[in-house]
Amino acid sequence: GSYDIKNLQTALERIELAATFFFTLPGPKMFWQFGELGYDYSITYNGRLGSKPIRWDYANQVNRKRLHDVFAALIRLKREQPAFSSASYTTSFGQAVKWLKINHESMNVLIVGNFDVREQSKILTFHHPGQWYDYISGDSLSLESVRSSVTLAPGQYFIFTDKRLQKP
Repeated sequence: GSYDIKNLQTALERIELAATFFFTLPGPKMFWQFGELGYDYSITYNGRLGSKPIRWDYANQVNRKRLHDVFAALIRLKREQPAFSSASYTTSFGQAVKWLKINHESMNVLIVGNFDVREQSKILTFHHPGQWYDYISGDSLSLESVRSSVTLAPGQYFIFTDKRLQKP
């Protein structure tokens, strides 16, 4: 269809989707220089250990700045919320719609993302019924059952928490 992952805007959104899972899994993280701005020079550019261009102009591009801000929000979330250090989590990474479920006494988390190039529906099993909040948008979701169907556009994701957090 019209969803082209080679389009710069789409590629930046896909990096955002991947970062959502990357930063929220427990453990230390490293990423390539200027990855938070969608740096698009290969590690082999000018030789593997050679100098790479410093693209400060990326910070002035709206879509790259958004990616930077999402990286910062995810890192802040991981540092400030104890749930993201929990050893009690389950994952489903084998299909196009992936999810990560984190259990912690301070907050429960359910992250879901569509890595497909087509819209996908998924039945999610939340930790419990009640109020859930999407960290990025700040929207709330009231569940009467632990099971809920969600439809995700290509590249779309949610970070659901059962504790209201300040919207980044």
